[in-house]
Amino acid sequence: LFQFVKNVYDSGGVGVKTVLIVIGYPLLIAITFFMFPITIGLAAWFAFKHVKSFLDIKEGVERIKDGDIQHSISVDGNGEFANLAANINSITDGLKKAVDSELKSERLKTELITNVSHDIRTPLTSFITYVDLLKNEKDPSKVEEYIEVLDQKSKRLKILTDALFDAAKASSGNIPVTLEKIDI
Repeated sequence: LFQFVKNVYDSGGVGVKTVLIVIGYPLLIAITFFMFPITIGLAAWFAFKHVKSFLDIKEGVERIKDGDIQHSISVDGNGEFANLAANINSITDGLKKAVDSELKSERLKTELITNVSHDIRTPLTSFITYVDLLKNEKDPSKVEEYIEVLDQKSKRLKILTDALFDAAKASSGNIPVTLEKIDI
């Protein structure tokens, strides 16, 4: 249509050009008035769509901040907001892994404390029992036997205590490490 009007305008005389301008200008103004609301409507629709995406991301971040690390933010499309939502979701995935790892570590620590407490309680119970026996024993051979048992149990308790101390140092990262080559 533009090419046709241009050809007519270029090949026509002053009268044709004047008629085209007189008719074309009001038509151009009418089309502009018709297109303006459509253009504004399209711009408002795009803006609403982007604001909705932003609000979805904002709500998702609030839920994650409040502790709902299972929440996943979904934004339609593949623009900047979709990339931002995907990045936040990957942060959430990393956070889930870290929380799971920390929970596992806490369970292992609890099991270790339970096992060590049991292992330490056994020699202590023997100490108490054999000390009570020693208090009332008159036979020197029995006394010697009881002292031998106490000696064994005290060495076992020392080994357990040293192992517990080493485990605590290792878990806190305060244990010195020296790398050496060995011949397997």
